[in-house]
Amino acid sequence: MMQGTIVRIQCGQYSVDVDGVIYQTSPRGLFRMNHKKPVVGDKVILDDNNFIITEILPRESYLKRPTIANISQILLVFSLKEPSFSNYLALKYLTYAHYNGIKASLVLTKTDKMEDDKEGELIKNNFAKVGISTYLVSNKTKEGIEELKEVFKGQITCLMGQTGTGKSSLLNSLDATFERDIGEYSKALGRGKHETKEVILLPYLGGYLADTPGFSSLELDMNEIDISHHFPGMEKDFDKCFYNDCLHVHEKNCEIKKKVEEGNIPSIFYESYLKLLEEIKENYHG
Repeated sequence: MMQGTIVRIQCGQYSVDVDGVIYQTSPRGLFRMNHKKPVVGDKVILDDNNFIITEILPRESYLKRPTIANISQILLVFSLKEPSFSNYLALKYLTYAHYNGIKASLVLTKTDKMEDDKEGELIKNNFAKVGISTYLVSNKTKEGIEELKEVFKGQITCLMGQTGTGKSSLLNSLDATFERDIGEYSKALGRGKHETKEVILLPYLGGYLADTPGFSSLELDMNEIDISHHFPGMEKDFDKCFYNDCLHVHEKNCEIKKKVEEGNIPSIFYESYLKLLEEIKENYHG
């Protein structure tokens, strides 16, 4: 028996990395019968004779979208321009990561397109207030790339983000041998074109980098309480509120609203929280 990691799934064929050797294989029919499907990132056992996947080992983490297992961190890739950075979308993605119990950081690309450096630093400082690390990079000038490389060492990192934010370009800046296809940003449509069509794990600095298809939208399968518990800046203090089911809106003795008033949670983030809460309410009750 051999243990490996699924690094790619294409046309029903599974690419499994076993100590640097890639085996093309398929799972046993038993998995299909039990409705248990191997996904990229799964640690699996291969039969020595025919290299069929015979067992899926327990998962340490799992994301439904993009479908991937066993990642240790998420890097959410957003651009400062084309498309312009959105606090709301960044906070929404971060809430999704926190809900799934996975550490997440932000990477802001296209610093070379900014006339004012202060804007990127302001965003970085705001997210630092809620415990989120932010990295400013340019795939064109390579600014910030070397610093960012330290984040990946020994980690299984999933890159996520909207289309057109420079995710594939970032991968190529980190390692030119990745040769990921790069999409174009359409100013007329205000969004990028999909280039990455699949989830794939790329070996990198003692771990893996997961490239994933860009999102045009992200729907959260969460309720209002989930949002109030996992929104950035609220995870550690929501249980200090007077009410156990506090949504941090109109309730009295709310620890989160106190943090907003004191500036420990930026007011612009709180506005995004209220917007996200309304979106969730409409999805559940609309």
